[in-house]
Amino acid sequence: MKKGAFWLLLGILLVTGLILSLIIGTIPLSFKELLAVLANQGTPAHQLVVLDFRLPRTLVSILAGAGLAASGYLFQGVTHNDLADPGILGINAGAGLTVLLYLGFFTSQTSSHLLPLIACLGSFLAAFLVYFCGKQKEKFYPNRLLLAGIAVNAGISALTLIGTVRISQDSYRFVTSWLAGTIWGTTWNHVLMIFPALLILLPFILFQGKSLEVISLGDEEAIALGVPLKKKQLFYLISAVILAAVSVSVAGSISFIGLIAPHLAKNIVNRKNNHALLMSVFIGSLLLLYSDILGRVILTNGEMAAGIIVSIIGAPYFIFRLLKKNQVSIN
Repeated sequence: MKKGAFWLLLGILLVTGLILSLIIGTIPLSFKELLAVLANQGTPAHQLVVLDFRLPRTLVSILAGAGLAASGYLFQGVTHNDLADPGILGINAGAGLTVLLYLGFFTSQTSSHLLPLIACLGSFLAAFLVYFCGKQKEKFYPNRLLLAGIAVNAGISALTLIGTVRISQDSYRFVTSWLAGTIWGTTWNHVLMIFPALLILLPFILFQGKSLEVISLGDEEAIALGVPLKKKQLFYLISAVILAAVSVSVAGSISFIGLIAPHLAKNIVNRKNNHALLMSVFIGSLLLLYSDILGRVILTNGEMAAGIIVSIIGAPYFIFRLLKKNQVSIN
């Protein structure tokens, strides 16, 4: 299949997923009723369901999937390791721990507008800890960073488990739901939190795409070709952390999208360039969007978190890639 056909297929899948996400739910709607709502001619109940509940949720799915995919692409490019993923590097775990601490010791209001900001702060703290542990004698070792991320992720997850003893039952339910990657309950405030980050960072990263493509060839090659390696690596790492942090802060702890989407995109494009990055963004959006849709219909009563659906797909894929990769070199 030609690349143009892939782009067309991705566009069709995105539009189809957008429509399905707006009509599928506890109160199902027909396509005709959806058109009436979009034409501002629907019933008040349908207007409320579509415009206030499902549309923000759908946009958060698309945007968070895009952010996680772009973050994973950057992490893999900088660390030169195809197994790098925001969830594996402790970004999600850091967000989960600060959300838990906030609910357990400062407030019990799970609807607080500060929760996404608190989650974002936790992601940055975890990323700083990983970066600090990944450095050795003021030199940056990408694979050491990956191993540090795995260790930090395990440590923070253990602290989160211990911390659940200290919080109320309602807060515990919310935290476990958030850690599972439940997008239910997102509002326009969540959309406004993640959209500016993507709007600003993605074009700037694409503008710097040539240097990222060179860095992907290897550190020595990048230096030989005149790329300011440390400066560019730091920029891409900070961008990756921001994209992952704002994504998990609004969509919950969702792993493996940053692993799967870049792999699929690189296999389709056959190069690590801006086309692969953009395709990775599209694939990430589709993965999370369709996972959220499937989570609404897979159970007869209630919903399954989108993060669980993604993990069902991503965990076997991660094991497959781990077994396929004979060994990870450690600098």
